Amino acid sequence: MKRNKNSISVIATLFCMVVFTIQAKAKVKEVETLDALVEVAGKNGQEVRMKPGVYALENYLTKDRIAKLLSELPAATSEQKRPPRWFLRFKGNNNAYDFTGVTFEISTELYKILPYGYTRCVFIEGNGNTIKGLTIKNTGPTNIGSNGNILSIFGDNTLLEDVKLYVSGSTYGYGDLFGKGGPNLTGLQKQSGIMIAGKNNTLKRCKVYSRAFGHCFYIQTQGHVTDEVVLEDCYAEGEMRTTNDILAESGGLAEKLKYQSVYQNRDGRYMISPGYTKALCEDGFRTYGGVGKVTLINCTSKNTRAGFEIGGTNDATKQTRLQGCQALGVERGFLIGSNVVVRECKADLQYGPILYLRENTIGSDVEIELLPGMPKSLVHTIATVAGKNHSVKLYAKQTQEPMPTLPIMLGFAMPAHAEMSSPILPMPTDNVVLVNDLKHSFIIINDEAKNLDIKSTAVQLLNSESQKMSGKGKW
Repeated sequence: MKRNKNSISVIATLFCMVVFTIQAKAKVKEVETLDALVEVAGKNGQEVRMKPGVYALENYLTKDRIAKLLSELPAATSEQKRPPRWFLRFKGNNNAYDFTGVTFEISTELYKILPYGYTRCVFIEGNGNTIKGLTIKNTGPTNIGSNGNILSIFGDNTLLEDVKLYVSGSTYGYGDLFGKGGPNLTGLQKQSGIMIAGKNNTLKRCKVYSRAFGHCFYIQTQGHVTDEVVLEDCYAEGEMRTTNDILAESGGLAEKLKYQSVYQNRDGRYMISPGYTKALCEDGFRTYGGVGKVTLINCTSKNTRAGFEIGGTNDATKQTRLQGCQALGVERGFLIGSNVVVRECKADLQYGPILYLRENTIGSDVEIELLPGMPKSLVHTIATVAGKNHSVKLYAKQTQEPMPTLPIMLGFAMPAHAEMSSPILPMPTDNVVLVNDLKHSFIIINDEAKNLDIKSTAVQLLNSESQKMSGKGKW
């Protein structure tokens, strides 16, 4: 009898499990086409799973679907001169999408079907949505960009997990040498990765591999209150090219433009300078003015223009925080504005300085570890520091490894547009604490800088002293 009771109990348990599984499956909406996805993306409160596979938008966007899409796009207004232009829009609220094993392919040739505006290929407009496991790849000609991005978040309380982007398109191969928004020597057709606006949005383990001129991740207001944004364990990657290689180019755009640049170099000419290395995309992680609190945790940027360009404003009421982030093989590691805290972050000197603490900024607290290794092309400084009421600590843990003897420049602006071939000039600086634990460095100090507290055993020179060389004039 006891054995029978146990058998009945096991059967009952199995029955409940089967019923629960059936109910769970019934609760999840399974979609197998982009048409079905577009339909559910306009509804609320769903769990949606898409069948794994590759979905090419050029196959989905028939003549009738294009006509329907164009009819839904908002018109330009005086308040919104560049309204959003999308291919796929998630306008519903409180939905959870599982795209594990799903790839969207977006041909760059599709951009021409969209009217003037701000292209946001995949547009998350609703609130409270979760998107997990999606991969998006550009296909088609690599010289066509949209002047927009691949994925935009406008809704609040959004969660992106394990989303990957493979971005191509744009005027590519020269970085920002020909401009980056005006003035430009040629049309850039920028193509960025992920843009974030809105409140309480979180990205975890997202990756952007950029082979286009544009940002990998960037955070803006775009007419929204943008606050409490968190990026954790995210990864940005571009690629680099030496200016020597660009100057040796024959038959390309650089030769067509007579090897000119929009930036004035150190000898006063607006020409591409030899000896440097340029990122071919823009920044790995970028924040713009007007956003509230942003937190970047354990994020990595490799082979991008700035690893982290953080545009905190002087009147910001909340601090942006970078914790455990690293910049590897970039043009400049951390380009920092006002009211930013940087902790346990790392950068190398392969192609550029580890820090520009910008002019006319206030109240940032920065600690950066210099990773070992010698520069692979021209690098003029470890860091420049300007502004007021800052605290900066630079240090190295692997002190036995080779390190370059380069200056830390205190009371100096970053070069114009952060272009390394441009001169580094003195800038008003006041009330700055500098802790320098880099044994192979030295410090050049702006003669006009005030209220400096320098803790360092390295050689310190006033700028006027550093300009002398055995009585023979300037370096």
